[in-house]
Amino acid sequence: MRYHEYLSCAEKHLKGCSSLLQSYTPDSVHDMYVWMELYYLSGYIIEGITVYSAYKLYGWQNNCDIMQCYDSVFTQNTGLDFYYHRTAGVNFNNRNHPAVSLGVEKHHFQAIAKNLLRVDPSFNDVPYLGGGAIDLDVEQLIDSWRPNIRYKYIGTHIPFPHLSQDLIARLLSTCLTIYLKHI
Repeated sequence: MRYHEYLSCAEKHLKGCSSLLQSYTPDSVHDMYVWMELYYLSGYIIEGITVYSAYKLYGWQNNCDIMQCYDSVFTQNTGLDFYYHRTAGVNFNNRNHPAVSLGVEKHHFQAIAKNLLRVDPSFNDVPYLGGGAIDLDVEQLIDSWRPNIRYKYIGTHIPFPHLSQDLIARLLSTCLTIYLKHI
């Protein structure tokens, strides 16, 4: 997969989520299911933009598949690689970034944002990826996102009781802002 494909996927998820939210008619029986799905997909929106931005910012070759290619200099300078196991134990050269292993495959885009994007002035006005203003409730949702939320059930236990149409709308609005302001 080429890194620019992550941005295309993020755009697709953003359009789909926005359409679903705009066309959804509240129905208390099904609302939480919809909010959970939109929350789940929103993580992939932000992950896609984050991965794309990190590879673009740090000069990954456009034609090189991030799953197949390994660039030891790139990884030593950024801590970033698709596979976490290839970054474990790497001696990092770049003193501008913490010596942290950042594997895309684990979906921990939050660490990529914190360690690679927030430190760069290109993202000063971008919410979450940089220093842009962000709703604290939305930031908490993004920080808490993990791919395994797809396995959370609604029934006797509501995994995220504070999810609401308003909060999901704010989250998707933040996703749109991040998308529009990415590099």
